[in-house]
Order: sequence, then structure tokens, then C-alpha cells
Amino acid sequence: MFTIFRRIEDVMVFIVRLVLLAFTIFALIGMATWGWNHFKPKKPDAVSAFTPQTPLDWKDAKLDLKFMEEETGRDLNGMSSQVAIEKRLASPELRPSFQQADGLLRGFIYKDTAARKRIEKENSGQGLEPIHPLLKGDAIPSADEVARQTKMREARENSCCDKEAADEAAAAVDAAWTARRINLTREDKMARAAAEAAAEAAAEAASASEDEMLNDPVNLASEINDRAQMAEMEHGEGSYAAYIKGLPAGLQQVLANEKLSAKLQQQSASQIVTTLLTNYTMAFDRTAQTMRGENPDEEKWDFTSVETAFLTMLVSCLVMVVMVLVMIRMERHMRTMSQQAGHNPKP
Repeated sequence: MFTIFRRIEDVMVFIVRLVLLAFTIFALIGMATWGWNHFKPKKPDAVSAFTPQTPLDWKDAKLDLKFMEEETGRDLNGMSSQVAIEKRLASPELRPSFQQADGLLRGFIYKDTAARKRIEKENSGQGLEPIHPLLKGDAIPSADEVARQTKMREARENSCCDKEAADEAAAAVDAAWTARRINLTREDKMARAAAEAAAEAAAEAASASEDEMLNDPVNLASEINDRAQMAEMEHGEGSYAAYIKGLPAGLQQVLANEKLSAKLQQQSASQIVTTLLTNYTMAFDRTAQTMRGENPDEEKWDFTSVETAFLTMLVSCLVMVVMVLVMIRMERHMRTMSQQAGHNPKP
């Protein structure tokens, strides 16, 4: 009776071993196939050229028009959030925060003019662009001034090749816009004076650095606006205003830290702006996660990713191999014990 159970046990161990080996081979083949399909160069044009296409039966087909409606809504929502920067700068709600953030960064960067000039020269930088005309003064810019600044920016963006062509295009728009006016306001004169001063500064910088390539000066208003627009696209309506209104407090806290401000002063203007705005954006994202009930410090793993599937298959393969080896060793050990018991029968 004991011999029969022993044979049954040997058969079951043998079957389990075969099944585990089969699963191991299957896992290896699956990983190899996935790796080949994922990393092999794809040639869709060549494949479609030699593969005959079967005509589809469109007679009773129902178009997915709901998807079209939803996609159109998403596209329009994304387009509607792209408000011109000039309208943002002239907004009575956001303009004070823009001015305060611009003033904090500009005052910190040019705290020591001589040292700043040396640092920018070492880093092939040109510092900051002049303050945006719409942020000058306490009076809210007029709608006509906002439209003029918008047209000048669009002319610069649409111009080709280099900065000189962009400045010429903006100057042409400015001249055409000014020609249709009857009287120039005080804000117009200030804007034109600032534009002329910026042009003179750019000409001096170009003549002083003919033999070396310099980085473009940093446009603070544009940098802040771009970051706020990305925050609005990620976190929804109201994020832009929250981003702008919270920026001055964040800058004040960092710049008030003596150790941090001393190290920041050793960086170029572009590096200072990028570092501060990047870290503030990360803090803003963490705040948004907290408001959604998430824990920003919690490490998360995407269980639906391809990497998770690949690691799962690999670990499963290794576990099955280990189990096969363990069972083989156990079988050898049991056979050795049975043989020793047969050679040394009890008296």
C-alpha cells in the first residue's frame, strides 16, 4: 500500500514539474515576443503597401458622433483658456500680482549691478528684458494700449529669422497704430520711450558681443504667464489667477532666506528665474493634489503600465524556476533517503 502511494506521489511531482516548466517557457516566450514587438523598428508604410486592404461594409455602420462632440468640447475648452498675455497683464485683478512678482525678481537680480554684469558675462547672458509697458505705472492700461501691445507681440512672433526682423516688424505695427491716433496719451509716450531704450540696449549688447553668442534676455512677464497657463491647463479654471496671486508670497519667502539668496545671486538671471518658477510650480501642483485629497508625498505605482506587466512576468518566471529547482532537490533528497533506508534495513 505504501508503495502505491509513493508511486502516485512521484507521478504528481513529475506532473507539477512539467506544468511549472511549461509556464516558465511560456513566460519566457511571452517576454521575448513583447520585447521584440516593442523595440523592433516599425515600418507601417512598407507593410501597408504590400498588404491588400479589405473594403469595409459601411452600409449599416453607426458613426461615433458622441466622440466628435466630446472632443470638440475639449478642444474649445483648451482654446478658450489661451487668453492673450496683454489682457492678463492689464487685468485689474491680476496686474498688482504681476507687478509685485516682477518687482521682486527684478530688484533681487539687479541688487548689485556690477556683480550682475560680471555673472551675466560669464554665463553668456543678457539679464532681463525691460519691464513690460503694460506693467508700468499705477493706472490700468486702456483697451487701445492693450490692443497695440498685442499687435506688436504678434508681429514679433510672426516675423522670420532673427530679433532685428522682429523688432522692425513690431516697430512698423507701432507706427501704423500710432498714425491712426489723433493724440498720444502719456502711457503711449512711456511705452515708446521704453521701446526705444530697449532697442538701444539691444544694439549696445550686439555691438559689444559680436564674437560670441549670447542667450536672449529673460522676459519675466512671458515666463510667468507661460507657467500659469500650464497650471490652468492641468488643474482647470481658476488655477491661473491662483498661480499669479500666490507667486509674490512664494518669492518673498525664498528671497528672504539669506542662505538661499546668497547662492541665487551667484546664478545668471535665466537660471534664477527658471529655478524659482519651477519650484513654485511644483509647490502649486502639490497644493492642488492636497486639495483633491491626495498625498503628494506618497509614492505611487502605476499598476496599469507596461513596466508593471513586464516586471510581473519576469518575477513570475523567476519564481517558477526557483520552485522547479526546489522540487528537483527535494525529489533527489527523498530518493537518497529511500535508497539508504533500503540498504540499511532495521534488525
